[in-house]
Amino acid sequence: MDIFATYAVNEDLENNGTWVEMGDARFLIARAGNKAYSKLFTKEYERNQRALDRKDAAADELADKMMAKVIAKTILLGWENVKFKGEPLEYSVANAEMLLTFRDFRRDVMKMADDFDAYKAVKAEEDEKN
Repeated sequence: MDIFATYAVNEDLENNGTWVEMGDARFLIARAGNKAYSKLFTKEYERNQRALDRKDAAADELADKMMAKVIAKTILLGWENVKFKGEPLEYSVANAEMLLTFRDFRRDVMKMADDFDAYKAVKAEEDEKN
């Protein structure tokens, strides 16, 4: 077993994203748990810890908003051919944050961000050759 071929990741892809197809749209997705994500998540959690610790409906709503904000700034970094209510929607962090309030969309984005194979170093080397 070649450990490099199996486990090495491309840090540029992890932090700056890789294009992923979903339907007829494309999304620029950074890897879940990248450095920016971890740093911002920790900052937001610490800033909101008291409210989150209440574990009530308001805490759940705050957690959803917090996750949308963190993912919009650190995971969902761009898109092409996205529509909202039938109209083209240009990428911006604010638009990403709005779309990420839809839990199922947020789940799909995080599923893409958790796809280890999309960020492997060997994949990046092969893509560069093609």
